[in-house]
Amino acid sequence: MKLYKIIGLVLIFGCSPKVSEHFKHNRYVKDFDMHIINDSLQLYYKTPADIEYITDKKELRKALRKQKLRLEEDVLIYGKTDFPPYEYLVTTGSKSSFEKPAQAVTFDTLLHNRAIRFIGYPLAKGAISSLEADLESMFQSLEVGPGYRKEISSVMNVVKRYRDSNKFYAALNEVKNYPAYDKQEEWAKFQMESTFASFLGDNEHYNNLRTELESKFEANDSISNIISRHTISNAEAIARLVMEAKKHQLMLINENHFYPNHRVLLIELLPYLKDIGYTHLALEALGAGQDSLLNLSDGFPTLETGFYTREQNYGNLLRKAKALGFTFVAYENTVNDTDREVAQAENLYNKTFRINPKVKVVGLVGIDHLLEKQTKAGKKWMATELKERYNISPLTVSQTHLNSYRKQSPYDYSLIDSKNFDNLRFSSVDFHLLNNKGLSQSGWEATFHYKNNSDFDVQVALFYEDEMETEFDYYRNVPYYTTILKTGKKYELPFQGDKSIYLYTFDENGKKVDMQKITPTDDKK
Repeated sequence: MKLYKIIGLVLIFGCSPKVSEHFKHNRYVKDFDMHIINDSLQLYYKTPADIEYITDKKELRKALRKQKLRLEEDVLIYGKTDFPPYEYLVTTGSKSSFEKPAQAVTFDTLLHNRAIRFIGYPLAKGAISSLEADLESMFQSLEVGPGYRKEISSVMNVVKRYRDSNKFYAALNEVKNYPAYDKQEEWAKFQMESTFASFLGDNEHYNNLRTELESKFEANDSISNIISRHTISNAEAIARLVMEAKKHQLMLINENHFYPNHRVLLIELLPYLKDIGYTHLALEALGAGQDSLLNLSDGFPTLETGFYTREQNYGNLLRKAKALGFTFVAYENTVNDTDREVAQAENLYNKTFRINPKVKVVGLVGIDHLLEKQTKAGKKWMATELKERYNISPLTVSQTHLNSYRKQSPYDYSLIDSKNFDNLRFSSVDFHLLNNKGLSQSGWEATFHYKNNSDFDVQVALFYEDEMETEFDYYRNVPYYTTILKTGKKYELPFQGDKSIYLYTFDENGKKVDMQKITPTDDKK
């Protein structure tokens, strides 16, 4: 392929382009990415999943008339995204050269006397670099000719198969062995491999993946100096957060979805927050309507509660909040054609402060949703929308934006006031917390002995009896403890209180190996 890249300065207006006769043959397959296939042209390429496409010919004609772009070739595909804000087109034609639209990023190639062009336009000043990177990635994934990818299979197909399963070891092994076509899919595979490994608690594979990710990081000396000079740690850090939380009605803490220790922090904070008047727990990870089920008197987490809530620490967070009497709030946007941040803010507000203006809420959110300042590219996250639309200024605590520096601290928790940073991103929250809390079992009221007598490693999963009607109900429940047990090794596994439990083990393919009912008086040596 011969690659051309052009960046102009001023838009050129003229006759609107025509819609390609091949437009009707476009297929849009969405999973972790968007895959676009056109069998009539023998064409395939991949784009970010958040780009919205016009799939109706009349709508595309209308959009092109509004733009009045001078493009002599036919438009095959049109997409647009709000973050970062840009639009792009793919055109096809027989000309090897064309009049280049100004203020555009363009990649093109000539194959079998057919020109295929990717033409992108930034819709905001700060969008040009993201547009360039995305458009080049799309272009590099282009496959044209008899060998093009006709059917889509990705690691997300494996994830979908295990959406209703607690056999995380089997899922991990399938994801680990799944082939990746390119760097984008390698990253998607790495994220999902890390996710399923994290569902299995403290284990060698998860630790290796986390080390691999963090080894690519290079520290900034000025940030390292700020951390070393301005941190408070452990009990002092917890006390400071509780003191600050007294001054607010809303506290937002974020997490990286494959760092389960980020949930452990909130488990530790909940009793203190309850004591100072917090009554509601808002969770991004809850599925639609699942807050109502959890709020029932006999509610408990199941595999339907949410994808990430099946992780044992998340499940135990829900159980802790339930025991303390918190009311659960699901606020994720479930409407595709609305801005996610606006919808999240509106849902959270309508379920809490609109009903009771004096209520106190703590929320666990994904990485950037707690940013309180608009980004340079014009993006407003949920916390920003809450401030501007509802005059609610949350206390925001990020565990992710300085996560790569966590090993510079010897403590479980290290807290840094954001006032020490002049970086826009770092100063868009109130506090940063470096979380080194371990995932090895701790804080349990009792343990019992168990040996893996199998000739292979297994996943052990422990379930509370009072969350099961029969011993066969494990398939829909969230284990309160699960990890990988090495062959021939003896372990101490945890009890909580005087609850009877069920123990199951599964091999790497998800086949059940062992099942036992155990009471706190048992000691399986």
